[in-house]
Amino acid sequence: MKVVRILILLVALVLLAFPASAQISVDPNDDFYEYAQTWEIRGLVKTLPPVRPYSLNSIKNILQQVIKRGNRKDVELAVAYWNEISGKPMRVEFEAYGKGKLTAKSRTDGTNVSTDMSKLLWGRFALAGDGYIFPDLVSVGYDLGVLARTKEDEIPFLPYYTNSAYDARQDPATLGPLYGYIDMNAAASVGTSEFFAQAGVNRTGYGPFPKKGLALNETAYHSGNISYNIVKDKFTFTQQYSAIGATRSYDGTGLEPEKFLAFHALEYRFTPKLSASYYESIVYGKRFDLSYFLPVPFMAAQGLGGNSDNTQLGLLLKYKPFPNLLWATDLFVDDFDVNALVKGSLDSKNRFALQTGLIYAPEDSFCRKVSLVYTAVAPYTYSHWEYANSKDEIVPDLYNYQNYTNNGIPIGTAYAPNSDSIEFSLDLKPTQNLRIGVGSSLMRHANIAESLSSEEASEYLKSDSGTYATDGSIFEHSMFSGGDHVESAWSALNFLNQEHKMYVVQAKLDADWTIARTAFGSFTLNLGNVFQYTHNKGVDAQLYPGTGSKTPNSPVYYRKKWERGFRDELADYVFIGFTYKF
Repeated sequence: MKVVRILILLVALVLLAFPASAQISVDPNDDFYEYAQTWEIRGLVKTLPPVRPYSLNSIKNILQQVIKRGNRKDVELAVAYWNEISGKPMRVEFEAYGKGKLTAKSRTDGTNVSTDMSKLLWGRFALAGDGYIFPDLVSVGYDLGVLARTKEDEIPFLPYYTNSAYDARQDPATLGPLYGYIDMNAAASVGTSEFFAQAGVNRTGYGPFPKKGLALNETAYHSGNISYNIVKDKFTFTQQYSAIGATRSYDGTGLEPEKFLAFHALEYRFTPKLSASYYESIVYGKRFDLSYFLPVPFMAAQGLGGNSDNTQLGLLLKYKPFPNLLWATDLFVDDFDVNALVKGSLDSKNRFALQTGLIYAPEDSFCRKVSLVYTAVAPYTYSHWEYANSKDEIVPDLYNYQNYTNNGIPIGTAYAPNSDSIEFSLDLKPTQNLRIGVGSSLMRHANIAESLSSEEASEYLKSDSGTYATDGSIFEHSMFSGGDHVESAWSALNFLNQEHKMYVVQAKLDADWTIARTAFGSFTLNLGNVFQYTHNKGVDAQLYPGTGSKTPNSPVYYRKKWERGFRDELADYVFIGFTYKF
């Protein structure tokens, strides 16, 4: 099998060794979607489809509205986008990048300072395009790429709570000193801009804050998707069914099929300034369930299968208090204690994520967008247990078909449970060929395992290695083997009230500068830098690892060992590369 993959990669490299960016109708991370949002905030576009990416007909409709209502800069940009889409049905792209990471680590008392510098190089070839098979009815978008890099694991080169930009994660082929991956996405749509169905393998995003969504985050790993969508002036509706990958419950490694995600959302616009959306998602596995493809409440549909699936619901409010300003609040509810809520208390087994923020889109300025967003994720949100059999046993290396991950990567926000953050970002467009992004953020995270009682900690320590996670990540859940729940997780919220907290401060700067546009293609220089300071790095390490011993050392011993691992770290992530499109 390895030989076959190597041959496929070599053939693809030969075929692609010509002078295509990830295409608009298949890639929700394309800059177009940022522009589309600002156009809607400013009133140039009436309604956007709820889930990104959009069909080609929807994109065409958006650009037509902007050309009709926008100012000179808007029209120039919209025309440029349409010329790119309607030009060549197939484009070729070559990317080459280098990323360096310089770190300085020390104990939290400032002793034992050490430094380290490492680098990662990679290149990518792709065939890509958008186009119609039947004009104004059936369209396709595709980005068929091959990626090679000098290291198998990209994670050490990603700042905290950042996902990879590439769908190249599993089972690489070895090409001499390089690791080669197939990195491909494609989607097809059928219908008009008001009603259309989509199917493909691609990333998807939902919510008012692109690349930060609580329910569907476009920076997460791609999936196999099929959806249908209704987009009217007063309301929108989407129903999506996705095939995703199951990984080990303990740490998100490995990969198995037959895990599924279903999602739907209904938005109603009360006025041009105010809208409300209700959405649901459900994660389950080891069977196909047609009821989750129907436009019925998932809370009711899951009852057909015994109420054993992992269901979530959400409420999204969007309000424009002033021209060009959007205030949005998104509440994602994983679980809630009805009795406690009736009494007016949140101090119970309430699992939720909350996001609220402002987005300002200036009318005629080199500043494209300014945003300020606060995000909070309660303990155990997105995590869920998985049992091995009818005895409700949890065993080592058990695959999880219930937690909110795809291939070990969170489907929603990249922040871990029991975290919060405040993020500021500024998007600038001084000229048609230059884009600059500036941002900063402050994040807090605490390990919920620190709130475990001594008796609960002992249960974890007595378990076999690889059974339970106690690192405070999305893989730490609230059940023991045998169906007993973790009492501290069910009796209190414990949101960021632990003694030790990890603080992460980031300052970001990135730029894309198209140096040349000729008949032979365009050449773009890509630059980026993320400066990151982390206090108490190590809070997110395993606190009570399974020992397999019935008489392990006391929880106090492991807690002190965990605390001794804390350190402060300065890290600078430098990114430089170029993209050539023909």
